[in-house]
Amino acid sequence: MPKSLRARLIEKGWSEEEIDRTLNVMYSAEKVKKQEYFAVATHPIIYWVGLVVAIIGNFLLSVTMIPFLMILNSTQLYIILGIVGFVFGSMFNVIIKDIEHVDQRHHIMAGAFIPALALITTYVMVNVANRFNDIIKNPNPHNAVILSVVYLVCFSAPYFFYKMRDIWAERKHKLPPQAS
Repeated sequence: MPKSLRARLIEKGWSEEEIDRTLNVMYSAEKVKKQEYFAVATHPIIYWVGLVVAIIGNFLLSVTMIPFLMILNSTQLYIILGIVGFVFGSMFNVIIKDIEHVDQRHHIMAGAFIPALALITTYVMVNVANRFNDIIKNPNPHNAVILSVVYLVCFSAPYFFYKMRDIWAERKHKLPPQAS
């Protein structure tokens, strides 16, 4: 367990008066108010930057996956797309957890909008790759619906696990104590 700031300063030889003065400066009402203002002012920025990063990431993924769609068979593609979806979903989950305290409306909007966008871009990406395959006479078409669903399930899995863990922890804390 990490030591408190007070304990670390005592170890360094600070006097109680110096420690009290330092802690009063660091945790004064003025500092707390400034920190609260900064946190409230930056929440929308964090939300929109996170949303834009997730959108751009999904788009870039779609573009870079087209060559792989053209050369890989379905099993290989399901595995790779599942892993990539899980990784992107994990990164998205981190963004969502950070903005969860902004407000519930933004949280729900991001939680529905980004996976829907991922589903659509994956569907379009597979259709574009299939058209390229038709043009170059490559007999390696893929089912856009199945690949989109695989990506969506793997993309949504980290968020689902996060929410299930929260629900489980909430229920655990609400249970009445067991009588022995």
